[in-house]
Amino acid sequence: MTGRRFLISSSLIALAVVVAIVVKRSVDRLAVPPWGHSPDETFSQVVEVAAGALVGQQFVAPMPGLYRIDLVLDPATAQGRPRPVLFHLKASRDAAADLETLAFSSADIERGKPCSFQFEPLRDSKGKSYYFYLESSGSAPGDAVAVRYSAEATLEGAGAVLNGQAAAGGLQFETFYSLRTRDKLDLLLARMAAGRPYLLGTKGFYVALAVVYLLALLLYLWQVARSVLAGGKT
Repeated sequence: MTGRRFLISSSLIALAVVVAIVVKRSVDRLAVPPWGHSPDETFSQVVEVAAGALVGQQFVAPMPGLYRIDLVLDPATAQGRPRPVLFHLKASRDAAADLETLAFSSADIERGKPCSFQFEPLRDSKGKSYYFYLESSGSAPGDAVAVRYSAEATLEGAGAVLNGQAAAGGLQFETFYSLRTRDKLDLLLARMAAGRPYLLGTKGFYVALAVVYLLALLLYLWQVARSVLAGGKT
């Protein structure tokens, strides 16, 4: 009897592990697209990052795990020596310290192609405001890196900042997010509830439904185990 109990217990544990792995892998396939302005969009205006100029963008992150910002840039128009450029990421325009400061060279830029600025994921970024900007103190007007900009571009919670002043429209940028399993679960529940009426439109309803299904499965497995241990008697 002890051997049978061990076999049944091991089988139930193995089944639970398999179910957990299947659920996790299914959830991990969930991905979120970049948020911002696609590089394929047409942004005909450019703003130079010349000496003393600060060209940036403020935005509210729609997802947790912000880890990368792509910015479409044009190289210096006069093919002179490479210029150092700094990318700053801050919690707000008034924040004293940078969250990230990344250096690159104007020689690394390919016209009209996005430059990627990557950093450790900001796990609590959802719903928070951020501000990034470029500066290049060694660049002169007419020979400076330029940022793609459009006065007609609109994104909820976002806006360009030119020379320290808020401006209409926005830069051509995209943000990327690295979601943990629990973040993906929350996103999945939100998508399931979106647009549904009454209780069906709440994430808690689907959590409760999953708990009911889990309890029913455990009860069924328990009954099966009892039946086997009793030698087939109920």
